[in-house]
Amino acid sequence: MSIPITLIIDDPAPLINVYWWHAAEMQETESPTVASGEPVARTIPVDFLRRFADIISHRAIKGKFSVLPYPAGLGAITDGWPGCDERELNAWLDVARQSITPLMDITPEILTHAKTLDLDSLTLLPENERVWSRHQTAATMTPYISYALEILNAVDLEATGVTSPWDFGIDVEAEYQLAIRDAMRQVNDRTQIWYFLHQENEKTDFHSRVVYRRENDWQVSLYSQVGDNIWNTMNSLETGADYVSSVADDYLSEDGTSGRLAELFDAGTPIVWCTHWQSLYANGRATGLQALDEICRRVDALWGDEIEWMKCSELAAMIAAPTGERNETR
Repeated sequence: MSIPITLIIDDPAPLINVYWWHAAEMQETESPTVASGEPVARTIPVDFLRRFADIISHRAIKGKFSVLPYPAGLGAITDGWPGCDERELNAWLDVARQSITPLMDITPEILTHAKTLDLDSLTLLPENERVWSRHQTAATMTPYISYALEILNAVDLEATGVTSPWDFGIDVEAEYQLAIRDAMRQVNDRTQIWYFLHQENEKTDFHSRVVYRRENDWQVSLYSQVGDNIWNTMNSLETGADYVSSVADDYLSEDGTSGRLAELFDAGTPIVWCTHWQSLYANGRATGLQALDEICRRVDALWGDEIEWMKCSELAAMIAAPTGERNETR
């Protein structure tokens, strides 16, 4: 049987680089920089999305692609925000619908992946979503998640699951699971769902699991088990082939004998792998995207039919099948 592999892309948003807002908050400045001293790129153009779409199509890469419904609290992707180029916004959404969704599930990464949005006033609260989640219940998280799903539906990007910004919900996970189930049922009429919150980047036994089952309804928690070493490309000015190859080596060496993907493959463990939109963009150099392409070239060359690319929803369904792992907690 082929080993499943799925790629999780966190943090995409139309046109903006949400990492700029994270760095600005962490560094307490309106001029955040990366380790090289360069300013953090504030935008990521639609042409980069097209390049990404070409690569996943060429390599037949499947997985999950987040779309932030209300990125950085600037405004909903249905309407844009001050300074947003409406034509570019619509072009970005068109590429996502036409070229990304055939290969990748869509999820919200809740709403803003920044400060929490007050749903009544549509103004931002002092706490970011990560901190806000720590003192919430299913009753308060359900409408928050529902609004994210509704925005995605309004631009014809229906979500099959939910992605946590940072570790949103980890301190109240039972309530968070219930909120996801209720929101997904109410908005998308889905009762077979999955979410991404956890990572386990050292062990090789499979951690993704069923966390809820009632008759034909189920909920799966997908764990990423591959760290984001591509992230380092944001902080490096190097762009040459040797550098790109060295980044790829962290995942899978040319001969297949080393790298985190090789560890999981050798253990027979389904490969759930997470990277970030800003990692691939690499502050405008796109060396992260080049590394992704090289890694996936090696995957195909070394393993061929021994692996099977899957959307996250497909992997979740496999896990939830009667022969899959069951670990019901509620």
